[in-house]
This record gives sequence, C-alpha cells and structure tokens, in this order.
Amino acid sequence: MQPTLFRCVALSSVLFGALALSACSQRPYIPVADETLKPTAKGNFDFVFVAEGERIPRFETVFIEPAEVTLSDYWLRDHRGDYTDRDLERIHTEYARLLNEALKEGLTERTGVTVTTNRAEAQIVFTPTLRDLNIYGPDLSVPGITRHYTQDAGTATFDLVLHRPDGHPIAQFVDHREADGMMANQLEWTTRGSNYRHFRQLMDRWTGNLAQYLLIGGAVPSAEAP
Repeated sequence: MQPTLFRCVALSSVLFGALALSACSQRPYIPVADETLKPTAKGNFDFVFVAEGERIPRFETVFIEPAEVTLSDYWLRDHRGDYTDRDLERIHTEYARLLNEALKEGLTERTGVTVTTNRAEAQIVFTPTLRDLNIYGPDLSVPGITRHYTQDAGTATFDLVLHRPDGHPIAQFVDHREADGMMANQLEWTTRGSNYRHFRQLMDRWTGNLAQYLLIGGAVPSAEAP
C-alpha cells in the first residue's frame, strides 16, 4: 500500500501546486514605449496608446521584427534550480516563433496587408514582445516522468509597438490574458505540446483583435479589397 499512497500524495502535491500557480495571474506593470503615446479607445485590449492628436496611419505593407520573450519573475523564482540555460533558450525561441507566426498568418488571412521580409519596403514596422510569460505546467527538461495537471496553460502579456521605418513610435497595444485550457473548469494533463497549443490559440486571439481594431479604424485594407 505504501507505493500507492506515495503516488497519491505526489499527485496531490502537483495538483495543488498547479492550482496555486493558476491564481498567480496578476497584471504586471507595462511601460509605455514612448512618452508621446497617450491612451485611446482600447477595443478588446487592456490598453491602446497612440501619438497624441493622431490616428494610426493607413498602411498596406508591414515588417515584423523577431519577437522578444520575457519570463515572469514569479516563474523564474518558483522554478529556480529546476531550469537550465538550454530550457530558457528553448522557451524564448519557441514562444517568439509562435508569436511571429501568429502575427504573420493572422494579418495576411484577416486583412489585405502584405507582410514583407524586406524592412526597406515596409510602411510600418511591428515590434512584438511577449512579456511576463508564466507557464503553469513547468516546461522543463527534468529527468524521469512527472505529470502536471492544470486548468489553464498560463498567462502572458502581449505588447506590440507600431512604428515608422525611421523608428518613430505611433501606437502600442497591450493585453494581459490567461491561456485557457481545453475545457473550462477541468484539469488537463499539461505537456510541452499542450502549452504550445494553448498559447498559440491565445496569440491567434490577440492577432484577431488587432486585425479587427485596425480594420475598424481604417488603418488597413480588408482581405477582400482589390
């Protein structure tokens, strides 16, 4: 009976830890990209900032810079001693790739914007950042098999700055959200693959909200436009 009891206690500890992490979704402080940017109508975002007295100019070509990713201080403290430099490099690289893919695919599918790989051709430059990434189910290369169960995948803050090719910022979109699990109020076995899937769905949601905001404001052509 002792091995069975040990497994039950271990599973209970993992479940408790996962649920405790789920409660840690405080909205972090987000610095405004430039003092000339002021709050405006936010749409489906937490904050939208634009240059005072201006609107987002219309554009048809955009260059998307490689996304940056920062892990939350809470995650780094909670897993101190568990992660390696390779873990951190992989998380930064993969989540940056997911965000860049979501932005490129979302814009080209939902709007008439062309995403160019030549910065010199772009009318607007996107600088995306995924801030304070907090993955509830640890995504670490630890020895052995440990199962983690969570209701949600984690939280992160989307921070996108739009600026002219000369570097002058014209707008900033900020939104902090939880990456929902597969089914509400149900525990899911959390894996590296499920983390990627749920956070990619969150990124698609952000991109959809961005496309809608830009379309309503007349800043981009519609996908049906000639």
